[in-house]
Amino acid sequence: MKYFKSIIFLSIILASTTVMANKVIFESAKKHLNLDSKYIEIEYDLNLVKDFCPKQSVGCYISADMGRIFVENDLSKTYHDVVIFGLYSDYLQHSNIGLIDSSLTCDLQVNYLIEEKQNDLADLFSNHCNDIKRNKFLAFN
Repeated sequence: MKYFKSIIFLSIILASTTVMANKVIFESAKKHLNLDSKYIEIEYDLNLVKDFCPKQSVGCYISADMGRIFVENDLSKTYHDVVIFGLYSDYLQHSNIGLIDSSLTCDLQVNYLIEEKQNDLADLFSNHCNDIKRNKFLAFN
């Protein structure tokens, strides 16, 4: 029984720590975009990601029910914060403007990573952003 109580206690601590960290990331996205909206919780659920998100993605924002964000529950810490930042950026753009600019979100993620001193990951995301922009350019020609 004591072991069970310890597990419950640790689970509550971890869940509240994640929520607080996500709120900090949400505030950062608001600052980068100079936009505001109500905070929404991240729903960590692999089945929801599989049901609602594009194939091969680890999470997504959907506009249903005033906005929802789904993320795989086993997302690595390396990518967690930047993915959450990007999804909150999408949510903020959509809830304020009605559209999502994926190039803007990508560039903001690179800036976020640079601020967080994750330069190798920033380089990786920067290359990905360049691919997105190149594909947009080709689509318009």
